[in-house]
Amino acid sequence: MAKSISAATLLGLVLCCALLSTVYAGNDYLWGEIGDNDYKLAKDTVSKAFFVGLVQTKKYVFKQSNDLNALTITAIKVTDKKSSNGATAVLVAGGPGSKGATIQFTSQRGYGIKDVVEIWGR
Repeated sequence: MAKSISAATLLGLVLCCALLSTVYAGNDYLWGEIGDNDYKLAKDTVSKAFFVGLVQTKKYVFKQSNDLNALTITAIKVTDKKSSNGATAVLVAGGPGSKGATIQFTSQRGYGIKDVVEIWGR
């Protein structure tokens, strides 16, 4: 004989799942919009090991070699590879609409940085 789940129990389970997904979600970012005609200009892993008690920072710079033939960035996607305690990313220069970009990563105290940066353009 099958047991039915009460509405209150189901609501509780949904709330727990929502809470866990926000607690363990990484710090993912998307600046701009990836279009159908866009090319992936770069895909790089940005990482820096943890050091007990310290906040780690790392600067990622994307620069195209030939300014005359450089493509315009349409989107930057940052995917946090840590399941918890991931680093934050701030786009400090360039980005969508420009030819280059600089992103500053900052870890939580006592944790490292491990993110994947994808840059799209046309």
